[in-house]
Amino acid sequence: MEMKKDDFIECAIESLAFGGRGIARVDGMAVFVSGGLPGDTVRARVVRVKKRFAEAEAEEVLTPSSHRVEPACPHFGVCGGCAVQDLAYPEQLRQKADQVRSALKRIGGVEVVMDEPVGSPSIWRYRNKMEFVFEQDGGDLRLGLRQRLAAGEKGLPPVIDIEECRLCAERDADMLRAVREFCRASGLRAYDPKTGKGFWRHLVIRRTLLGEVLAHVITAPDARRYNQVKALGAALVDRFPELTSFAHSSRARRSLSAEGEIVEFRLGTKVVEEMVAHGGREARYHISPNGFFQTNTAGAAELFGAVREYAGLTGGETVLDLYCGSGAIGIFLADRAARVIGYEFSEESVAKAWSSARLNDLSNCEFVAANLDRGIEDVKALPKPDVLVVDPPRSGMHGNAIEAILALAPSRIVAVSCDPNTLARDVKRLSEHYTLERARAVDMFPHTHHVETVALLQRR
Repeated sequence: MEMKKDDFIECAIESLAFGGRGIARVDGMAVFVSGGLPGDTVRARVVRVKKRFAEAEAEEVLTPSSHRVEPACPHFGVCGGCAVQDLAYPEQLRQKADQVRSALKRIGGVEVVMDEPVGSPSIWRYRNKMEFVFEQDGGDLRLGLRQRLAAGEKGLPPVIDIEECRLCAERDADMLRAVREFCRASGLRAYDPKTGKGFWRHLVIRRTLLGEVLAHVITAPDARRYNQVKALGAALVDRFPELTSFAHSSRARRSLSAEGEIVEFRLGTKVVEEMVAHGGREARYHISPNGFFQTNTAGAAELFGAVREYAGLTGGETVLDLYCGSGAIGIFLADRAARVIGYEFSEESVAKAWSSARLNDLSNCEFVAANLDRGIEDVKALPKPDVLVVDPPRSGMHGNAIEAILALAPSRIVAVSCDPNTLARDVKRLSEHYTLERARAVDMFPHTHHVETVALLQRR
């Protein structure tokens, strides 16, 4: 019988798709079931039917999986932050590694025996950075995280007032509540990206392994109201003595990124300092309010350690680090390389990379601001790298970057990816000249659908 929208089906969940939905098969068709976990038998309502697959929402768990556990957070199921908090962590890790293996085979066309996956050293309280968003609901100002969208729903989900979050430090939740209380009392409205009106946009809290704490408030540009943000900063510094830095940035663009365009003022230090330690190697980093850094410091140590292992450096190599961000990976490798050259589009990130290199007393690192999507204009002007490290955004590498890599012809490529599908696509584009030798899933985001992968490609 042909499956239709709003039909109810009984199905057994076989595995977990990248994105956190369960995968079942009904009459040979793949069905992606929100709320279904591997090992469950569920009664689900069909919300969408396509030619090759369908989507459904689990309405009732008929037979629960042996891997089901009680979620720890009272917001789970409503908040969109966690997808699989009700799945035992060893099974989360196994499913994520299988997603990477499956994508490499299905999209990349390569069979690889995966190295043993690496889990997060901590599965609770592991996030060093939280991005909270403001939203106006009539006369009520909210500050928290976005709600989970039900299966089949599209659009921007509403914000829910988070009272606690098990992924971040308890003090972050205390600070969140204090900021919400202050901003409600200010009488200023939250920013509406549809109309461009309103003031409060985001609160970002960053907490480093060295005990430094940054609170970053992002607003619409309106100098008449900046005195309210200054008063908020003073109140937070007084209430939270561990606060190292308070920053206020303004953002005019309507896009939803929690990133300021202009830093309006600061209290305390301009940057906070982070440390990553693994296998006897320690590296320190300067992080600015708008700077990027991996959001799980202990997990980043495992990730960087895997990159270091795959790179196989002996001390004489030239390492080219593409999409280097603030230089985190390149700096971590620099003590075993003759030379490290990083390329990154953001000039602010490049400036922080230079700053972090000086912080580590490294003289063999250099960083260049360049848009890799336009290609490296004069490949011949670059030193030939022995090892190339690439950590592109979620969308993967641009075709021009692939062409530049093929022209540079490094003997080894260590690829880091936060999306198994785009990694598999890029591996296929390089496959005429490179063989995928190793791959390892590194989970830095327990209870979410995200997974990092480190892959080693060897020139044929």
